[in-house]
Amino acid sequence: MFRLPEGGYGCVQAHCAHRGTSLRYGFVEDCGIRCAYHGWKYDATGQCIEQPFEPAGSTFKERIRLTAYPARALGGLVFIYMGPEPAPVLPRWDFLVWTHGRRQLERQPVLNCNWLQAQENTADVTHTYFLHGHALYTRGKTDRATLRLYRPFERYGFQPFEWGLLKAWQYGETEQWPAAFEAGNMLLFPNILRFAYSMHWRVPLDDTHTHIFALRFIAGEPASPEALENPPIEDHPGQYLPDGSYDLETIWA
Repeated sequence: MFRLPEGGYGCVQAHCAHRGTSLRYGFVEDCGIRCAYHGWKYDATGQCIEQPFEPAGSTFKERIRLTAYPARALGGLVFIYMGPEPAPVLPRWDFLVWTHGRRQLERQPVLNCNWLQAQENTADVTHTYFLHGHALYTRGKTDRATLRLYRPFERYGFQPFEWGLLKAWQYGETEQWPAAFEAGNMLLFPNILRFAYSMHWRVPLDDTHTHIFALRFIAGEPASPEALENPPIEDHPGQYLPDGSYDLETIWA
């Protein structure tokens, strides 16, 4: 994946077709990326456009093409389409295009699980009682924000809609929180979790590792166009202890 100096992005297979050199070390130049080994250059479509040291008039480069995928920037993120052609239009979700405020990106540590395991959790209403509320309560977390997720469920249900699934639930009353009916945390197919204030993308790295990116929109004084297209990135703290187990002191972990 690379950003072109003239604008736009390219996403090509990781290794040069010549000697298998990693393009991670390549030189990004106008119109493409050049391999660090012998200088073969590829454009954003994966087509080889230069082959130094080949004979004058050689057409060999015209027969060399890397696998490549269309990449588009929107709202501070770059989206890559890896399916069959033709590529669909990139969905312009509201948080990605609103201008009446500012955006903030949040990047979580790599999760040691398949992306679908994280996404399936989006449709799960009741896990919050034990996994978040009870787990933190037994570790001495008794602040009001934590106990928001430690309320009894009186009922819950699901409603399919055009882009996925909406879940709703009703909390019983506790000492710190009143009874409440809540709806939200939409599951958007195939890999998005939508809150009222943020969207999360569950991005597979491979079959057993997942990277989660969250985009938060904060309404208010409009940010500059540059800041809206290149919002600041916040890295979540680590979620693992030195022995590899989860640090169960936060909702995220």
